[in-house]
Amino acid sequence: MRLSTRYGLTGIGALSLLTAAHQVRDMDRPPQPTIDYLLGVLPNFAAAIAIAFVLLSIWSDRNQEADFKSAKRAFFVCVCISGLGLIAWELFQKTSSRLVFDPHDVGATAVGISVASALFFLLSQQPSAKA
Repeated sequence: MRLSTRYGLTGIGALSLLTAAHQVRDMDRPPQPTIDYLLGVLPNFAAAIAIAFVLLSIWSDRNQEADFKSAKRAFFVCVCISGLGLIAWELFQKTSSRLVFDPHDVGATAVGISVASALFFLLSQQPSAKA
């Protein structure tokens, strides 16, 4: 499977997680503090992964002959766009009376970026050649 496909499927999976989190949050259910907390930060976690991998998938599809060093550099740019964009959005919420700033969302973004980094290295491994 091509790397761009792997990256794209990872991005789609993260977008699915984001959608599922919103669907469950909108359900009428009894309060459960731990689950409510996790559902509150899960969108930032999932978005951090999704944005990075959707962007990387596009880059990878256009640069199919790129070596690992170039892919790593592109991933770093994608992860910076994702992380800084989500953190900027969270900070922007401080200026609004209708939006709510939550420092836990910033933490969830950081955890999402960390998981995205681990996924990048796992997905980018090429099978070793058999002798």
